[in-house]
Amino acid sequence: MIELFNKGGILMYPLLLCSVLALAVIIERIYYFIIIRDDLDEVMDRVESSLKQGRVLEAMQVARRARGPVATVLAAAIAHKGEPRQVIEDYVKRAGNVELYKLERGLPLLETVIMVSPLLGLLGTVLGIMQSFNVMGALRGVNDPAVLAPGIAEALITTAAGLSIAIPASMMHAFFVRKVDKYVLEMNNRAVDIVNLLSERGED
Repeated sequence: MIELFNKGGILMYPLLLCSVLALAVIIERIYYFIIIRDDLDEVMDRVESSLKQGRVLEAMQVARRARGPVATVLAAAIAHKGEPRQVIEDYVKRAGNVELYKLERGLPLLETVIMVSPLLGLLGTVLGIMQSFNVMGALRGVNDPAVLAPGIAEALITTAAGLSIAIPASMMHAFFVRKVDKYVLEMNNRAVDIVNLLSERGED
């Protein structure tokens, strides 16, 4: 492995950095999505039940004990119970924007790695081919194909490394985007439900 890395030339170092960054983002995002998992239906049922019985503090405690962006949005709405609907909606929107930022954290960096890695691999290919042509020019022809091996190896190794980073990173990025979309949809739906409920209770 080290031998292949060395044969890949100087561009293997930025490619190594790309792989480390991609792996760090992927691990952090997987951990994040694991810890925010919760039974949203159960949380929403308990919050609604508490609010309908006038136990606002209990509803707030249920929302705050739950994990994830949806629970945070619920807590933001409950905290402003009794205020005009527009005010509640504004606070819910602010909370939702903060949670969306948390959901998407790291994904722009992963996108950059996905874009840059193949380009670095392509640049390595060009440099490797240029190296081979330089050897051919210096020797005015090649009798021994082995002298071209370093340039060809650099070209192939950097290309393979760039694609090996970009392909799995692209797959994980698509997975994370689907997770974000799912949570955004949940936040929107639950926010409408809780705002409607709080508005109804405020009119009673």
